[in-house]
Amino acid sequence: MKKIYLLLFSSTFATMSIAQAPQLPVSQRVSKPMPTKSLVGAEMPVAASAGHPITSNDIQVDNSRDVNVTRQIIGITDYDLQSNAAVQNRFILDGDNIAAAWTMSLSSDFNDRGTGFNESIGADGWDIEPYNRLEDTRTGWPSLLRTGNGKTISITHAAVDGPLHMVSREAASSNWVDGSLNQIAAPGHLWNRAAVGGEDENTIHVICVSTPVGNGGTEFMGQDGALMYFRSQDAGVTWDIEEHIFPELDATHFLNFSGDVYSIQARGNKVAFAVFNDLADSFVMISEDNGDTWTYRSLVDFPVDLYVLDSGLPETGEDFDEDGIFAEFLNTDGAGSVLIDNDGKVHVFYGEMYYTDTDLADGNFQYFPGTNGLSYWNEDMEDNMRETIAYAYDLDGNGTWDLTEDIALYFVSGSGMPSSSVDADGNLYVSYSALMESHSSGTQNYRHIYVVRSEDGGATWNTETACNLTPDFDFDFFECVFGTMPMDITDKIHVVYQRDFEPGLSVRGDEDAPSTNDIVHMTVPTADLANCDAGDDVITEDVIGVNEILDRQGFAAFPNPAKSVVTLSLKVNGQAVVRLFDTAGKEVLNQTIYASGVQLSVNHLEAGVYIIQLEQHGNVSTQRLTIE
Repeated sequence: MKKIYLLLFSSTFATMSIAQAPQLPVSQRVSKPMPTKSLVGAEMPVAASAGHPITSNDIQVDNSRDVNVTRQIIGITDYDLQSNAAVQNRFILDGDNIAAAWTMSLSSDFNDRGTGFNESIGADGWDIEPYNRLEDTRTGWPSLLRTGNGKTISITHAAVDGPLHMVSREAASSNWVDGSLNQIAAPGHLWNRAAVGGEDENTIHVICVSTPVGNGGTEFMGQDGALMYFRSQDAGVTWDIEEHIFPELDATHFLNFSGDVYSIQARGNKVAFAVFNDLADSFVMISEDNGDTWTYRSLVDFPVDLYVLDSGLPETGEDFDEDGIFAEFLNTDGAGSVLIDNDGKVHVFYGEMYYTDTDLADGNFQYFPGTNGLSYWNEDMEDNMRETIAYAYDLDGNGTWDLTEDIALYFVSGSGMPSSSVDADGNLYVSYSALMESHSSGTQNYRHIYVVRSEDGGATWNTETACNLTPDFDFDFFECVFGTMPMDITDKIHVVYQRDFEPGLSVRGDEDAPSTNDIVHMTVPTADLANCDAGDDVITEDVIGVNEILDRQGFAAFPNPAKSVVTLSLKVNGQAVVRLFDTAGKEVLNQTIYASGVQLSVNHLEAGVYIIQLEQHGNVSTQRLTIE
C-alpha cells in the first residue's frame, strides 16, 4: 500500500504529519448508540452453551513469514468481558518467571467469577489451566503486580458498594491472603488500575472510579463516577493516600468518568496515567516524585467543557459521515495504553473514535464503530498533538477498508485495545486488535492481534508493515482481543489475549450465546519482526507430540488438521463415549468406542473447528480438532 501523509488542523486536534488510515466507504459510516453505563459484573448469560466444551492446553508454533510465533493456552473462561475499554496490567515478566491474570468464570451463572491466574517458573513451563479463582469472594478486573520485595498481588473490584479487593502472596509462599483497600466516603470502588513503582519498587499506585448511579451508587464529590487515586509505599501493607481526587479532575472540570477508560504505569519515581474520554477532554497526569505532585497534559481538548447529553454539539467538527452536518468530533475510543521508557519518557497510545450527539431527545450520544486508526503521543510533543501510527489494513488494496455491515460491539476503534512494551535497547512495541476485512464469520469481521514498532524512541514507526501475530490457518478462524503486554521485555514480545470462534461478546454488546474462551500466551522473537516485511508464505506446525498429549489429556487425535478420518489414541483401555461439538456448541457426533485406538469418519462434516470430548471412567477430556 502507498503511504499517504496529510496535515490536519481542527478544533479537536493539532496534529503532526500522520499516516492516513483507510476508512470505510461513506455508506458504511453509520453511528450507533454508545453505552452510558460500564458493566460491573452482575450480568447473566443469555443462554448456556450446549455441551459446554472446554478446550485443551495446546501449544502451537506459527512460522509466519519466518516470524516464529509460539502460543499456548494458559487458561479458559466463559466470562468474556476482560474490560469495558482499556486493558489492565495483567502480565508479570520477572526474568525466567512469568505470570498472567484474567477475569475468569466457568459457571453458567458467573457466580464463581474472579481472578484466573497462571504462572511459568523457569524451565517448568506454564501450569495447567486453573479452574478456581484466587479470591474467597466474587470479583473481577484483576490488576496483577509484583513488588520489589517479591510479593505478588492481584487487585480487583468486588461489590458495587464496597472497597477494592486485594489478594497477595509473599515471595516464599504459595498461599494467597485475602484483603482489601480502605473505603472511606465513596459509595464504592470499581474498575481499578494499578502499577508498581518507587525507588525500591514497593510503591503501589491505584486509580479507580467511585460507583456511578447507573451501577447502584450515588454521586461522589459532585461527580457521577469520580476518579480516585490510592498509594501504598510498603507493598500494600498500609496506604498513605486514599480516595484522593485531583483538583484538575474534580467536578469543576469533569461531570464524570466512565469505567475502564484509563491506564497507569510507573518506573521508579516516574508515574503516569492517561484518561481516554469521549465527549470530554482526554489527558495524561504525570508525576516525577512517586505520586506526591502531578502535572496535567492534554491529549484531546474537547470543544465543549462539561458537555451535557442532548444539549447539542457545535457544528465546528468534521463531517465524517458526509451528511452535511459538521458535528462529528475525533477523540479517543476509551481504550489506551501508557508506557514509560528506559529514559523516563511517557508514551501514550489509543484508538481513534468519532462521536456525535445529533439526536437531542434520546438521553444518549453516538459513536462510529468503523473508525480506524491508532494514535500516539509522547511527552516531548505539544499538548493536543497526535500521530496515527497504525490501523486495520485495506488488505485487498482497492482503496477502501471493506467490512460487513455488522461490526461486533466492543465500542472501540477498528484498530484498538493497545498495549505497549519497551526492550533494553529502547525499542518500542505496541500490540493492538484490528478488524480484518479478509476474515468474516459471514456477518461480522474477526479481529487479529497486530504489533507495530519503533526503533528510534517513537520518532518513526513501521506503520505500513505492522505484523499480524494471529493469522488464521487450517480454518482456525479466531477472534483475538484484549491483548496485554508487560512493560519491559528482552528478546521476545509477550502478549496474553483472549480468543474464541465468534466476533463479539456474550456479557456485553452483541450478547452472543456464551462459549468457552481461551486465554492465550504468545511470544515472538523481536529479531523476527523485520521478516514481516518479506511477505513469504505462512506455515503452521503443531509441536505437541502424541505421547505428550496422552500424558496430559488422556487421548490424542491425529492427524490434526484432519480431512476424512481422524484417529483417536486412548491412554487407558476401556469403554469411552466420544462426542464432537461445532463452534456453536451443537453436538454433531456421538459414538461409544471400546478400544484404545479407533478411527472416526469426519468426511461428512463441513470444514471448520470442532471440539472433541471424550468421557471415560467418569473423567472428561477435550481437545480442539480442525477439519479441512
